[in-house]
Amino acid sequence: MRNPNRALAHSWMNRPVRVLNATYEYLGEVSADRAVVLIATGSAQSTEDVIPIFPVRSKHVEIPLPRTILLAEYVYVAHRVTVTDSSRATFAGVFDRDGRQCAYCAARATTIDHVQPRSRNGPNTWGNLVACCSSCNQRKADRTPAEAGMRLLWEPKAPRRIEKVQQKIWRELSRTCQSKGASDVR
Repeated sequence: MRNPNRALAHSWMNRPVRVLNATYEYLGEVSADRAVVLIATGSAQSTEDVIPIFPVRSKHVEIPLPRTILLAEYVYVAHRVTVTDSSRATFAGVFDRDGRQCAYCAARATTIDHVQPRSRNGPNTWGNLVACCSSCNQRKADRTPAEAGMRLLWEPKAPRRIEKVQQKIWRELSRTCQSKGASDVR
């Protein structure tokens, strides 16, 4: 019969470990080697270990490989707002999303255009606003792009930026670990 710890010994460092905030809310996952460092520095504690027990050893410490860890201090997580194509957009946000390029000719954009004109109940949403140069905006006027014989170079959508919240959390945790001194753990 195979020893389950033998297979685990080769891949334990990349094993995902759940991270819970001090209030027991789920924050995400880290690699097992990062979780062991957080436990060793006192920034977290293990709430559930891998079964069968797999000890991670150093010269001075032996820690059972965790499945879930609980942070010692509360980490503030900003409220996340879901942005969709039908969400209200700001003109500055549209300029930023489109890189100040005209959606019709790729020239430098100086205005914002409603794809579905406002006179036809076109909303101020991410899916209806594009950055536009003044000449294309005047040429399109109060018509849809199809009526004006103009083609959009890209489809307007809500910005799909990756949340930086997780990176901020791990950066704060690494500062905490450094201030407690990873070398003090023995």
